[in-house]
Amino acid sequence: MKRMGLLYRLFVFELALMPEANSWSSSSGPGRKIERVAIIGSGIAGLSLAHALRSSQDNLDISIFDSRKSLDYKLGSGVQLNGGLAALGKINPDIQKAVMDAGVPISNIRSRNKSWFSEASTDTLWDLSIEKLIREAKRETSEQLVVDGQVQWYGIMRGALQEVLTETLPRDDKMKIRYGKNLVGITSMGEKGAQCEFSDGSTEGRFDLIVGCDGVKSAVKEYIEKGSISSDSSKREGSAAAIYSGIRIAYAVEDGKPLDHNIERKFDLEQTFADGAYIFSGTFGNGSKRPPCNCAFIISLDDAHNGPFGKRKTEKAESTFAAENPDWSQDTERMEDESRQQMLSQLKAAHVLDEKIERTVSNADRFFNLGVYFHNPFSRVGWTKSITSPGGSVAVLCGDSAHAMPPFLGQGANQGIQDAYCLAQKIVVFNSQFEKDDQQDLQVLLKEYETSRWKVTTSITAKAAVLGYLETGGRNGFYGKFRDVFFNTLGLFGIPAKVLLDAATPRLD
Repeated sequence: MKRMGLLYRLFVFELALMPEANSWSSSSGPGRKIERVAIIGSGIAGLSLAHALRSSQDNLDISIFDSRKSLDYKLGSGVQLNGGLAALGKINPDIQKAVMDAGVPISNIRSRNKSWFSEASTDTLWDLSIEKLIREAKRETSEQLVVDGQVQWYGIMRGALQEVLTETLPRDDKMKIRYGKNLVGITSMGEKGAQCEFSDGSTEGRFDLIVGCDGVKSAVKEYIEKGSISSDSSKREGSAAAIYSGIRIAYAVEDGKPLDHNIERKFDLEQTFADGAYIFSGTFGNGSKRPPCNCAFIISLDDAHNGPFGKRKTEKAESTFAAENPDWSQDTERMEDESRQQMLSQLKAAHVLDEKIERTVSNADRFFNLGVYFHNPFSRVGWTKSITSPGGSVAVLCGDSAHAMPPFLGQGANQGIQDAYCLAQKIVVFNSQFEKDDQQDLQVLLKEYETSRWKVTTSITAKAAVLGYLETGGRNGFYGKFRDVFFNTLGLFGIPAKVLLDAATPRLD
């Protein structure tokens, strides 16, 4: 509780420092039309932005640069899509359909806690029917999350989603993805625009707009913060430095078996609040031509850390995983046998006796162990920076690079896709002035994008951070009992459903 109180006070204090939307200094005029765009990062946000820009302006020259050697669809866990899926429908209904075909519809979300009186049983906290929840929601929610009579709430593996977004990109000279490109610098070329410098010694340019979609440890975010980029991505400075939450997620992925096509393709997600841990499991689509995957997650506190406030001085325990994967890239696969036994031991220690979860872990094909990191959403600098003189090239952030958030409301991918749609719409407005007599300032438009998206994502980040600490139940039985009573009380008043719906509702204005 002390940790949550400190976190809340931090948010309130920093909120007073947040610059207003109109604090951006205006440029000298509309500048030149945006024709060449560099997207740094080919994750979910970067690929969605490429689609959003191309669907609205087919003459844009778009270059995507990614530090990975290639796309491996087997990397990463399952994600939920709701508001992000609605945004994809606005970008391109064909892409939305392709993603739905690759995923599976989520039917219910069930929450349980380990029984106080029997270690062999659980008590139900709430059982939410997604379809009923959406159809009975306010018009703002239901009209956007029900398309052609179908509820837009799907589960899909992160790699499979990136695979669909990559394969549906236009194949032409004006759309390029280049892997193995680690950004180390952004420099001005004067009136010609800006260029990107990479660790392999190459340079690419000239760009009118550089968009950072490069995740928690964003090089573009650091450039916007301080005007330069550290050669070591683990030493980002300012708000570009990721904050370690002190929460660990171990998860197992079991490749699925072919489905019986006669059964209804609807799937449930289940969460169990246990002793010192929070267990989450479900089935996620893995592409239209592959069977779904089963995933099991164990979320727990890092014994060597006091949440986001540094290492514990009173404990001798040393964190063995804290620096393992700070960019939340989900690319660090663990040794199978070691991880399998470790997860089974964690389930036993948490007194979770669930045959389905144990079977998923026992039969899993891949294991991952990640630290949960997030960004401090409050910054005097913001998400944009002029690279050249006013009216010239600009750098801007999108997705996790702007607002990396804990995953406990399932909104990271959804918000990244919505960012992409909203940012692309501002670029459309800016470029349209060159076909008509309408003066628009790019930096003002980008600030409008930032302000509208900042409010939404900061609210979700704060809620998800508090939920993460609540759901793990602390390090002793008292906090676990408090958590169970707290969530049970919230369930009686329908608050979990309201929080879930509020986060899932698309904000695309």
